[in-house]
Amino acid sequence: MVRALKENIRRAQESEEALKKYSEDLEGIVDTRTAELKEANEEANLYLDIMSHDINNANAVSLGYAQLLLLNLPAKERDEADRIRKSILRSSGIIQNVATIRRIRQDAPPLRSMDLDRVIREEAAHHPAGAVGYEGEKVLVWADVLLPEVFSNLVGNALKFMEEGGEVRIRVEDRGEEVLVSVEDTGPGIPDAMKETVFNRFKKGENKRSGKGLGLYIVRSLVERYGGMVWADDRVEGNPEEGAAVRFTLKKVREKGEGRQA
Repeated sequence: MVRALKENIRRAQESEEALKKYSEDLEGIVDTRTAELKEANEEANLYLDIMSHDINNANAVSLGYAQLLLLNLPAKERDEADRIRKSILRSSGIIQNVATIRRIRQDAPPLRSMDLDRVIREEAAHHPAGAVGYEGEKVLVWADVLLPEVFSNLVGNALKFMEEGGEVRIRVEDRGEEVLVSVEDTGPGIPDAMKETVFNRFKKGENKRSGKGLGLYIVRSLVERYGGMVWADDRVEGNPEEGAAVRFTLKKVREKGEGRQA
């Protein structure tokens, strides 16, 4: 019996040593794989940076030539040149969206007080006079330097789906500790069946002008990062055919001395 007990103890010790060695080997394998993954990720980011830089430079040159064509071509041929210009702008938009997603996932800047009124007015100024309606006043919200990307994607998306003469309007409603922001348009609207999914990555709309779905995915990612909620709605409640509205909330910055909101 004593001999059997000693044998069991010996086997247990051998098993413990084998397990310890396996654990050490596994840690080494994990460390090696982690280092390899880090190196591969850095290399992939380097290639992406080079591609983005070179594509943006090529787009800038192409856009300049397209603008010259618009100025010099006869009126009946300007439509083709304008299509080239819009295609270049779409390419630049894709690069910008990829860069934004990388910043959100890898090195998102810290949240700080942002002047929401200023961000909206600067976005409206990027479009022809009257294309984006907005009447508001200064309000500070918790966000970061990527907040303009929310409005750039929403306004750009709205303008893309509207016919000439359509209207985009931005509204800001004070709700105490937060604000409700609405970006409304007079386009074809969003069908009820798609309202829950339009913010998913790579979810395309049914309209022939629908893109890859990255814009609304970026909007949701940023708004949720800021502690808010975002959803698709009708501009006129119950009538999706009368235009779309994307609504989201942002946390307000409290007055001095109250500290940051939770």
